[in-house]
Amino acid sequence: MSRRRRRDVTRTFPSRGAWRWPLPRLPSFLQFRARRHQWRPPKPTEPPADWVGPWWAERQRDPDSPAYAPQRSKFRMWIGDEEFVANVLTNTVSRSWTVIGVPESYERAEVDPRGLVVSGPWSMDWWVRAGDQWVFPSRAPAVRQRLADNMPVVETVLRVGGGDVVHRAAAARSASSDQGASEALLIEITNETGAPIAVATAARPYELSAYSQVHGGSMEWDNGGVIEGITVDGRSWSLRTGWHRQVIFDRLPGDVIAASGGVDCAASLVAASQADVQHSTPVAIRPSGPADDGGMDTTVEPDAAAPVSVESPDRLATAAAVFPLVAGSTLRVAIIARNWGDWSDTPAIGPKAADLFDRLPSLERVAHGWRRRLDAGCRLELPGGRFADAVEAARASLLLSTWPADDGHGTTGPMLWHPAFIVDQEDGDDLVQLLGLIEGGSPELARDLLIRQAQVQDASGYTTSLGRTVTATSLVLAEHLLSLHGDQELAEALGEFVTSAVRWLLTRDAEWEQAWANREGLRAGYRMLRRLGADRAATELRRAGKSLPPHRRLDVSAEPDAPTFYLNFRGHLPWEIPEHGQNEASTKRRWEWEMRDGGLWVHAAVPWSPALPFVSGEPPEGTPTDFVPDAEASRGHDLMATALLAFAEARVAPARAYERLEALVSVASPTLNWPTFMHPQLRTGTDGAGQDLRVGGLIVRTLLRLLVDAPDDGGSNSKERPKLRIAAHWPAAWLGQPVEVHDVPTRIGTVSWAVRWHGERPALLWDVVPRDSGGEAPSVTAPGLDPAFTATQWRGETLLAPMPAP
Repeated sequence: MSRRRRRDVTRTFPSRGAWRWPLPRLPSFLQFRARRHQWRPPKPTEPPADWVGPWWAERQRDPDSPAYAPQRSKFRMWIGDEEFVANVLTNTVSRSWTVIGVPESYERAEVDPRGLVVSGPWSMDWWVRAGDQWVFPSRAPAVRQRLADNMPVVETVLRVGGGDVVHRAAAARSASSDQGASEALLIEITNETGAPIAVATAARPYELSAYSQVHGGSMEWDNGGVIEGITVDGRSWSLRTGWHRQVIFDRLPGDVIAASGGVDCAASLVAASQADVQHSTPVAIRPSGPADDGGMDTTVEPDAAAPVSVESPDRLATAAAVFPLVAGSTLRVAIIARNWGDWSDTPAIGPKAADLFDRLPSLERVAHGWRRRLDAGCRLELPGGRFADAVEAARASLLLSTWPADDGHGTTGPMLWHPAFIVDQEDGDDLVQLLGLIEGGSPELARDLLIRQAQVQDASGYTTSLGRTVTATSLVLAEHLLSLHGDQELAEALGEFVTSAVRWLLTRDAEWEQAWANREGLRAGYRMLRRLGADRAATELRRAGKSLPPHRRLDVSAEPDAPTFYLNFRGHLPWEIPEHGQNEASTKRRWEWEMRDGGLWVHAAVPWSPALPFVSGEPPEGTPTDFVPDAEASRGHDLMATALLAFAEARVAPARAYERLEALVSVASPTLNWPTFMHPQLRTGTDGAGQDLRVGGLIVRTLLRLLVDAPDDGGSNSKERPKLRIAAHWPAAWLGQPVEVHDVPTRIGTVSWAVRWHGERPALLWDVVPRDSGGEAPSVTAPGLDPAFTATQWRGETLLAPMPAP
């Protein structure tokens, strides 16, 4: 790694030793600005250890917890030749959470396993007082979590006083008004205990990994979250966390505690409850930090006084609002996620928010809205159980893949993130997720994205997003979209975009991590040109590919040849990794191949790439049977690599691919998602994203390939009859169970099929709506149900051979 990208982090994984993680150095232009303005990284500050912390911190600091891992991480950062060092406690064994948001939105938030809602560098916690005791969910054992109808609405249930308090969190879009529509993070807390309780919602300077890496090209070096100040104005709060955030309650709180100076407002609440403090006014603002008046309580009438603010130079401001909640009632809290007209610079929203909750839907309606979006694509009716629920939740999470960005124009992506550098799930599009949407019958987001990408393409054919090239991956996405959905009008509209992108790719001598993406981009461009009828341009592209330098030479029209296709610019296959301390020419086969070359991401994205050389009907010795181990042998199971391997196996070894899917489903979180890396015993995340959307995307794509597979001929004029494979594998748990698959797009048309049972004999019904009504009917097989069955009809039904119970 070059000196410019030098930054080391040493973290310890229990029983696995230490590992080093290279992170980028400040870019040169930021170094210049830092020297000119005498900028220095902020001194790391962390909330004291006796604070009521988030779930991950409480577990890692508890010697009696199996997740005990108090080791601190050493951060080194260079500005020019000057080095800065800090030690920060980071989340190393509890990186598990659930992403919430709305489709086509920039805003994302996360909900941790105890209901902590995290929005950037701060979070909103919740506490419950039942009787004389305050119960903190991050410390309470009787907490469970689930999704509402398998949609991105997170329900956290706390058992207190013989009943449940239910905390729900999701993102919502309001109805339009004279200020326009807006987006908000909506929290609902319902008392289902049968007795009155008190609920506190608390703004906390915590986030889920304890520090941030690089955002938007600038270094944000915070640790444990940031709240610089809080302004309380009746039922509206304004938080300063680097930008304004607005928190609005649906009623006036009974009490508000605002704290700074290292004081935890949770401790103040406990002390107040023990002293049985009563207030005669609707709201009591009680600063708990150092104050000129000696820290005495200050009572403020909200309708008669100016807003009250608390500032924290150490960026550790915190506040809690307490609400009485009778049995059966619900408290609603909204965090404004988008600017509301001219409110963006207003420290407190005040009366303009009076109708906010009237225009925000309930979270039950939010879940129904997600259901409608999901049902607009293909429909899968699988036997009920955890497997079907996990697939449904993963399909819903695909809709979180795209968002409009403000870095120039419209929507971002499609990105191809290298897993070695992921700290948290990047806010952007990923090729795996976008292709999952296309294959699942929801191409609208990808179509809009490609149109915007064509609009921002420069004169040379180069397309960027968030500072990274997406020229090749945009071609891959466009080709796959048109292959499965056949939008001729869109194809013609993208014609100039394709030819310009192809010309640009031919001029590139890409770095090693882009080489494969460029190859696949050229192949996709060739197929697009053939589909558009631009045979002359396609012929010129084929000739140009063959005349490239030897290390880049490519026949774009030929089927890829595995022995050469996967070579990187050093002449190595991506799974051949030099042993540490040995000459680079000495290589060893490693199953952690995807950590070393992003090319396998492209392989996972396109259906025409060759099967990996080690993926075959009979796996070679050493193939992992369930989970792929992490390359560094320090982060447990690599779930991203496991899902990628399952997708590669789906066509050539469907039974093994399904077994790998079952293994992934067995370790899914209670909210049916997966981290990038997983602790083998705790089954919680150890690094990467707490919910890696790409894992869910690959699970969906693998299952769809097992259910319906029409191999792509690349747009060639092949004279062979097209092939359609239905039910490549039939699990033992599905024997005797009806299954229906509706409206799955393929290159030959939209496929639907169903299975009904007559004793041990399955009855198969299939229907293909052909894209070309005059085309030849496909050769239909169903090897998972009856290996001997074959038919050549667009639609039909048949009674297959008996399938005795195993």
